Amino acid sequence: MLTAGAIGSGLTKAFHQVDQATRSLSSGTFTVNQDNVLAAARIIESQAEHLSRLLRLSKRGIRIEPPGSDDVSTRMSKAWNDRLLDDEDAYARRIGEYVLGLRKLAIQLGDTAKAYGYSEEQIEAAFRGSQGA
Repeated sequence: MLTAGAIGSGLTKAFHQVDQATRSLSSGTFTVNQDNVLAAARIIESQAEHLSRLLRLSKRGIRIEPPGSDDVSTRMSKAWNDRLLDDEDAYARRIGEYVLGLRKLAIQLGDTAKAYGYSEEQIEAAFRGSQGA
């Protein structure tokens, strides 16, 4: 039986992992130019893939089962699950939207690389390099 303290501790750990994964993405700025556009695209795509993996792994174990059959336990677990996973503005959905935004940014950087004169092969090679990260 999970206690509320154990559930809270697990949630805190999961959110800390997401925070660590996104910390470098949310601080600072960068300027894209012809010399770094492929590297920028590769970095953004690799971060999107990393965060997507973390989200998939976290979602498996984050659903909260009621610790008892009483009304408070069942209502509490539903409220937590709604907030974490099921509501339109649930944390998991917002993280998924963030990942989608990163992937769209990587595609835009690929388009920018084309405008700079990089070939499809060079762009594809840059993105293939991100899959091992």
